[in-house]
Amino acid sequence: MTTLTIQVPDKKANLIKQLLKELDVKIVTPTNEGCDLDHTPNTETIKAIEDARKGKTKRITDLKAFFDGI
Repeated sequence: MTTLTIQVPDKKANLIKQLLKELDVKIVTPTNEGCDLDHTPNTETIKAIEDARKGKTKRITDLKAFFDGI
């Protein structure tokens, strides 16, 4: 069995749930236990994303050279 996580617009949730039930898909409501439901990046990740968007990163063309440079 495969487990998938999907995000559905609120106004379409009932339709999607009905369709999935027709397809014998088990719907599990997420809980906060042992699961990080907040997918907000931390400040270090946000800065890295901003730097990449501004072109302040180096393109990796050779993996060996990358690891040698660390």
